[in-house]
Amino acid sequence: MKINHYKLPEHALSGQRQLTSFHFGQPGVGEKIYLQAGLHADELPGMLVLHYLKRLLSQAERRAEIQSEIIIVPIANPVGMAQVLLNSGIGRFDLVSGRNFNRDFPDLAKLTQPRLGQYTVSQTPSQRLQQIRGAMLEILHDLPAISEVDALRQHLLMLACDADLVLDLHCDDSAILHLYADPAWREPVETLARFLHIDTVLLSQDSGGGSFDEACGLPWHRLTAQYPDLAPACMAVTVELRGQQDVSHALASADAERIYHYLQHRGAIAADKPDIPQRDVVMLPFSAGEIVTAPASGLLLLLRQPGEWVEKEDVVAEIIDPITDTVKAVRAKAGGIIYASRRAPFVTLGAEVMKIAGKTPFVGGGELAS
Repeated sequence: MKINHYKLPEHALSGQRQLTSFHFGQPGVGEKIYLQAGLHADELPGMLVLHYLKRLLSQAERRAEIQSEIIIVPIANPVGMAQVLLNSGIGRFDLVSGRNFNRDFPDLAKLTQPRLGQYTVSQTPSQRLQQIRGAMLEILHDLPAISEVDALRQHLLMLACDADLVLDLHCDDSAILHLYADPAWREPVETLARFLHIDTVLLSQDSGGGSFDEACGLPWHRLTAQYPDLAPACMAVTVELRGQQDVSHALASADAERIYHYLQHRGAIAADKPDIPQRDVVMLPFSAGEIVTAPASGLLLLLRQPGEWVEKEDVVAEIIDPITDTVKAVRAKAGGIIYASRRAPFVTLGAEVMKIAGKTPFVGGGELAS
């Protein structure tokens, strides 16, 4: 295992931070696989999962079983980790800019197009792939780092943009296991979901906002306008590991073992190829999703929980004002599975209450969470 430390530009005097990555295998041998956690620095389950996965990979390395390049970044956001207010981490939003840490990643298709010469007939698909990946790395290396967070985004992409597989580990407030993926990878994603014991997948190619997973995968779709024969080359997936409080040895070690078995299935780790687990996986369009918001402020009582299916106009929660004794019903605009919900039992007007994903897209569906 090789450990790299990348020093971020100093945001303020005497406050320089660094990003640490762990490297297994050899570059150029087999696939390149990239895993990170903690881009939203207040989402901790993935960090513990990668702690356990590093152990498994270190053992495999000692047995000379690593057959691909595997990079692990267990804390992808040292800036957000340092944001603590009244003993609570404020790791979702940059307190300098107010922006979500998982937004505004560079558009690699737009940036690299001017550097890509016209392909010649003699070029093989492999040569084309390497040319594009090389151009992506060059442009990221040349981009000016105008802030500490911009430098962080650029370096994370430099580690991941030329990978065959990217797993970005997140979690929600309170949630079931689920993941977000590009529909172009529907079948491979279903295999991944089965290995990770995930039953709900939300499919979207471009949800907007420039998230990390889409910054890795979306450029390949955008470049097909210029190169029609170009195939998607990076399966980038956001894995939501339940809720923020689901941090335990039992859960994390089991999740790490499932990822490890999936890597064995891909051939990244030498082993008898594990069988694909048999389980039903529901694939839902992100455009059929809704974020249910609070119609009033008050005490929040959830009547339905993550994992339950609801119908259109079902009452999923109540909000009670203990001064006026008003009880407001919170209803689902469209039917679907509740895959995440608010944990705190108090809401302000317009606050997010829960997330629901159905099977049929609707006008206004697919709203991106803040």
